[in-house]
Amino acid sequence: MSAAPTALASSLKALARGLSPRSTWEAAGALCVAATALALVLAEYAGLTFLLRISERGFVELPSLVPSILLERLLAGALSGTAVLLLLGSLTTAVSTLFLSEELVFRMTLPIPHARLLLRQTAVTIALSSGPALLLVLPALVLAARRAPSALAGAGALAASFLFVVLLAGTLGSALSLGVVALFPPRRARLLAAFLSTAGLAVALVGVRSARPERLLDPGDALELLLRVGTSPVDAPGWNPLALAANAATRGLAGDYAGLRIALVLLASAVVLLVILSTVLAPLHLRLLRQSREEGEAPAGRRTVRLAASATAELLRAEMRTLLRDAATPAQLGTLTAVFVLDLLNLRLLPSGDAASRDIVHGFQTGLGLFLVSALSLRFAYPAVSTDGRAALLLRTLPHSPVSHLVARWVVRAVPSLSAALLLAIASAVVLKASGFALAAALAAAAVGGLAIPALQLGLGALFPRYDAPNPVSVALGPGGLFAMALSTLLAVVPVLFVSEGLRSLLEMLLGVRLDSRLLLAAWSTLAAALAAGALFAAARRLPRADLPAS
Repeated sequence: MSAAPTALASSLKALARGLSPRSTWEAAGALCVAATALALVLAEYAGLTFLLRISERGFVELPSLVPSILLERLLAGALSGTAVLLLLGSLTTAVSTLFLSEELVFRMTLPIPHARLLLRQTAVTIALSSGPALLLVLPALVLAARRAPSALAGAGALAASFLFVVLLAGTLGSALSLGVVALFPPRRARLLAAFLSTAGLAVALVGVRSARPERLLDPGDALELLLRVGTSPVDAPGWNPLALAANAATRGLAGDYAGLRIALVLLASAVVLLVILSTVLAPLHLRLLRQSREEGEAPAGRRTVRLAASATAELLRAEMRTLLRDAATPAQLGTLTAVFVLDLLNLRLLPSGDAASRDIVHGFQTGLGLFLVSALSLRFAYPAVSTDGRAALLLRTLPHSPVSHLVARWVVRAVPSLSAALLLAIASAVVLKASGFALAAALAAAAVGGLAIPALQLGLGALFPRYDAPNPVSVALGPGGLFAMALSTLLAVVPVLFVSEGLRSLLEMLLGVRLDSRLLLAAWSTLAAALAAGALFAAARRLPRADLPAS
């Protein structure tokens, strides 16, 4: 067997071993992840089916609307947004997979052409950056297969158009990463790529905000926009690849096999572009990779020796450095700041005299703050133990227990989470003029959630460590990560009920049960604290006996 098939077979075996559960905890986590993903897919499918029914009724009420025009414009917007997000995401991921991956260094010793190695790493980059998007598009493909005049033409054209966008964005992002690394060392380049991604997302958020989406709340403006979008002829796609993909998917969904052929041609062209760029850029990538390795192995200058104050202080200082040096830290902080600012700007549009609306929005704001804490904890707290990698074996030899290190990890990550939750809760309360029990409940939810959610994520991440994961994002998307996010999201949703009297009354009417807001707050706080303490306690018991990666 030649080198390439052997390498492929070894990669498949390694992937199978990585996916197979190695303990009861991992098996339970894998089942929870599968159940959560299935629930997400089913919920999205139900939502798309509901929207399709509503649109069918709308076409009957508004015969001037042209379904194909409206669908093509929606697909063009969706594919364009997907392309931008995947381009920004693949730029950061590509720096890690193309220059900071230890696996690539080992593979370079094999008798495999470097162009093929670059092609493989680029494919890995595309797969890592587009994984969540592939999961989200799956219900749309199933719905297209069921409702389109031709299942093959509809689902095939939509799938081929989406994969074309994925490959195009991932390939361009990987190529751009070479240019960034040519100017900066890989680790600094990863920070720069994260900053560029943040800047792009911030510009996109500001662009959406400048379009004044609140105008859609006015039925007249919404109807006018719908008629303008659904009746004005669509311009010819020309040589615009995204417009061509949207047009091909629209024709395929209408049962036209020409749309399927165009989509397949676009997909094939993206594959050809990926292969050509991998071949052309292979010498440049090899030179940059060797240069970065030589700079990384250069002896460091003379450093000042500093005496440690205590083991606990050193643990806290080390965890703070790890958190601040993470490439995703500036991106996450920039995105979080943009979301905060835009959210508060939107709150100012709420009529100040409408107490009922302010009550409902206050409840949603409480849930939004805790959801942001959940998202940040999934990125920074859940992978905290797994990111030790091969250093976990060295950490085990140091004179401190895994329990004390676990507490230090939680303290460092709980402080910013608590600060962010309280900041958003206080700002929202000031803008919405909240007072009384609603204000106290929102602050209590922010304080409890800001402390409990990072502890829960950290504990679950320590129960399902993946020391061999290539990056923290893959850890968060691995066994247990989605389950942790689902559990944290549930904790973020419940406070909406005891903060907003209107939403709680609506649920009481639907369930026919009286819900006391104070008892609900106490029960939620107790449950959140119990889940967090239980996860940390289970992790503290398992970490000393956990298998460690080989050095």
